[in-house]
Amino acid sequence: MSKSLKGKTVVITGSGRSIGREMAIRIAAEGASVALLEINKENLEEVRSTIAAAGGDVRAYEIDLGSESQIIDTISKVEKDFGKIDCLINNAMICPSEDLLNTTLESWNKTLQITLTAPFLCIRQVLPAMIKRKNGSIINIGTVNAKAHFGSDSYSSAKAGVHALTRTVTVRYGPDGIRCNTIVPGTINTDAWQERVDQNPNIFEELKPWYPLGRVGTPKDIADAALFLISDDSQWISGSELLVDGG
Repeated sequence: MSKSLKGKTVVITGSGRSIGREMAIRIAAEGASVALLEINKENLEEVRSTIAAAGGDVRAYEIDLGSESQIIDTISKVEKDFGKIDCLINNAMICPSEDLLNTTLESWNKTLQITLTAPFLCIRQVLPAMIKRKNGSIINIGTVNAKAHFGSDSYSSAKAGVHALTRTVTVRYGPDGIRCNTIVPGTINTDAWQERVDQNPNIFEELKPWYPLGRVGTPKDIADAALFLISDDSQWISGSELLVDGG
């Protein structure tokens, strides 16, 4: 690896599996120090040990992103442990399968809490130090669901809010040296699809015709986009929605 991210500290929420796990491993391999934020202790330790075994600088933080106090305490601890945070990646989400009529208020609130409110709280917590240094990068993981009707209604609504949050941070805090961008994945073959795969093992094959490049995405596709947006090669990119959806 080129170690192009050496000297940077990157915080990744939902980093215990799938896209978050892939981003963490790839980012650490490029020389960045990585803070893993994850609710599942077993997954958290697996990713931490994988990165550490490869010689990466990594620390793991077990956290419930539904708790404002835990977010405040954890981000403060990361800043103390690493000295600074250069990049925050808001990746954690909840994606229930229900349509609107079958969505309970409890499910709706939980989806928004983790998918939209947690990114707001994480951003609010990292901004002061970034503003003080006049430098910081925030990457929100959005979705094509926010652009059209696909899948879970509550998830799509929450992610549309994430897209709007990116624009808000970009305009309001750009003069303070803060960049904020959204990565917009299409269908990505992850654990989140397991329930649907169990019901229809051919689902990814059936989805291929949707995509001009002839396949669904992989976590690596999203990690590649994240590496670019963290790097100094993207210094004049902010407020963008980077579509990673095979066309």
